[in-house]
Parts: sequence; C-alpha cells; structure tokens
Amino acid sequence: MESTKSHSELRAELIDKAVIDDEFRSHLVEDPKSAIKDALGIELPEAVNIHVHEDTEMSAHLVLPPMASLDEGDLEAVAGGHLQTAGMYGGSRIVPHSH
Repeated sequence: MESTKSHSELRAELIDKAVIDDEFRSHLVEDPKSAIKDALGIELPEAVNIHVHEDTEMSAHLVLPPMASLDEGDLEAVAGGHLQTAGMYGGSRIVPHSH
C-alpha cells in the first residue's frame, strides 16, 4: 500500500498509537518494521533500518536529519541565493536572496 501522507504525518500516527496502545508500543520497540506494516500497511525495504527509542523523565533523544549533499549545480545556485531545506527529511531547493 502506498501512502500519500508525509513522513511527519506517518511518524505522528505511529507515536499517537504507541501512546495509547501498550501492546502496539511493545511491538514497535521490539520489531519496528513489522509494527509499521501492521499499523500502516507499509512494508519498508530490507535496506531501511528503523530504531525506536523511548524517552524517560531523565533521558531524551535528539534525532538529526541526514547531512545534505550538494552537487556542482547546487553549489553554483547557492552562490546567488541560499539553500532552503524542505520538510522533515526532504530535499532542498535554492531560494534567491530578497533585497
């Protein structure tokens, strides 16, 4: 099943379900890919790794997006504008400086 929801919408749906459903939360922690398939009908590729971490009162997790990589065309465009990232882990686009 292909989803038209964004990455952040899907993530929010999983978190919302995990907050109210202890059984799903355990399944998500133990076998994230299986839990995601069961909850959302999305089968993730073998090469994709999912790590689920639970925050506590004394610990929290900070998740950084992948490093942006610019090709030669991007670098030339940046020279006349600035790089703007799109979405949670989306691509990037060049936006000219406004004067």
